[in-house]
Amino acid sequence: MRMGELISLSERRAFLRRGISLPAQIERDGQAPLRCQLIDVSRHGACLSAPDIALPNVFVLKVPDASRHACEVLWRDGRMLGVRFAEVDQLLARTAKATAILKRSCARARQLNP
Repeated sequence: MRMGELISLSERRAFLRRGISLPAQIERDGQAPLRCQLIDVSRHGACLSAPDIALPNVFVLKVPDASRHACEVLWRDGRMLGVRFAEVDQLLARTAKATAILKRSCARARQLNP
């Protein structure tokens, strides 16, 4: 990547990101928290370096000040994740809808393959 490409990419960002490189944790339902590294953060999201395992598209990020933030994954590149801080009510509604769709699909599959 050339320097001009780096500058143009940073100019397209709507919100300033602050590099912080701090430890954090990814909390998942019913599972042990995973350690991760908070690379940078903006008002609306963050970049994380996380273990190279399957992570859900939504999770709670616990940051060093002990606050928790509902996150939605926007992009993945190896161990790097870009997340958006989600509005909890909207996130719960999307998760509930996705769960309902999955349950219906499983029920149909069981009907077809008793």
